[in-house]
Amino acid sequence: MIRMISAHFRDLFQASPVNPGADSVAHLSSEFPSKPILVSVVVMMAMLAMACGGGPDIALARGRSIEIQAGKPVVTTKMSFLDDEGRHRVIRPKASNRQLAMVELTVVNRTSTVMPLLIDGDAAQLGDRRGERIGATDPFEGSRIVEEADADEGKFAPLVWGEIQLDRDFQVKGWMVFDVPKGLTLGSIFWNEIEDIIADYINYFDRG
Repeated sequence: MIRMISAHFRDLFQASPVNPGADSVAHLSSEFPSKPILVSVVVMMAMLAMACGGGPDIALARGRSIEIQAGKPVVTTKMSFLDDEGRHRVIRPKASNRQLAMVELTVVNRTSTVMPLLIDGDAAQLGDRRGERIGATDPFEGSRIVEEADADEGKFAPLVWGEIQLDRDFQVKGWMVFDVPKGLTLGSIFWNEIEDIIADYINYFDRG
């Protein structure tokens, strides 16, 4: 069971295959359940597949079974989204000396037949190899409900959070929220689910 977070919550995405053919598009379900989906976990999956290789704005790291592709953190003062029950939600930093860092993350299952993943605050951390690391924020526990949609609602969509069964050569892609202290070096993504992988945005050797 999946509970969706999306600017367009009628669309139920499924995990997408890695490197589909030129005419291949990951399946998008057009059916919407007659009742809200009420479960304890949250997961959003992207419709379109992402290329395997990293780029100048992508930190790429591979483990034995998992590949991580992490976009550079986008720093913002707030993030808003529409939940599966049609409620507008806003996340803000916990204190004035903190800020939100949004990271678009892709997790690829390269070898396992079926990989059960729990994507939560322990699975992904953002920070500095030589300093502090901050776990991802639960988008429900870290947000509050507001009456009207924010102008930037859905800017960081879809979000990814919760449990998922990821088939071999499939991937899940979405945004994660990190509430970090101002001044923290956002140098690496630390992935700790199934296996430990670090994807670096910076070259630590050049920093001395």
